[in-house]
Amino acid sequence: MDRKDDNELRVAALCKRLGHLWSEEDVVEVNPEISLQKRDECKRTILGKLYSRPNVNVPAFFTTLKKAWKVEAVECAQKGTGLFTFVFQSEVEKDRILKSAPWCYSNNLLVLKQCEPEITEHCYDFSRAAFWVRIGGIPPGWRVETVYHDLGKKLGQVQEIQLETMGNLQQKGGRVRVEVDLTTPLKA
Repeated sequence: MDRKDDNELRVAALCKRLGHLWSEEDVVEVNPEISLQKRDECKRTILGKLYSRPNVNVPAFFTTLKKAWKVEAVECAQKGTGLFTFVFQSEVEKDRILKSAPWCYSNNLLVLKQCEPEITEHCYDFSRAAFWVRIGGIPPGWRVETVYHDLGKKLGQVQEIQLETMGNLQQKGGRVRVEVDLTTPLKA
């Protein structure tokens, strides 16, 4: 108990020696309202980060993505090493690109995130990405969404399930879109 009290006293003394690191005059009040124009722009914006090797030829990277995405009118900007923003003309185009992920460039995974108006570019978590996982070998009686959800849950957070059908025949399989933690190894 004495040791805990000693530590608390030392921390208090250190804080007192530091003094005031900022004063009330340093605080700036800003209008919390975000303009409709900025909100609209943010709805059409994606942030992207190259996951493994962030140093690439940026003009070639932008040109390749525009061709792969089949869009010409997208504003591309580099915000830091391996960090980019992409502003699309419409939310429909942006949604199509996000739904078609994952994307890669020169064997580098490009992790994409929807822009949020209250979050700065460098505060996004790019350690997770969604992948489609095809699941086969399921007996016909078990080819239901709950089984695919439970299997996908073992890999990560399930975002979407698609069961495959062929006309009037029974379902033959399916796939699960799972958000995976990129910082941990895949399970075998």
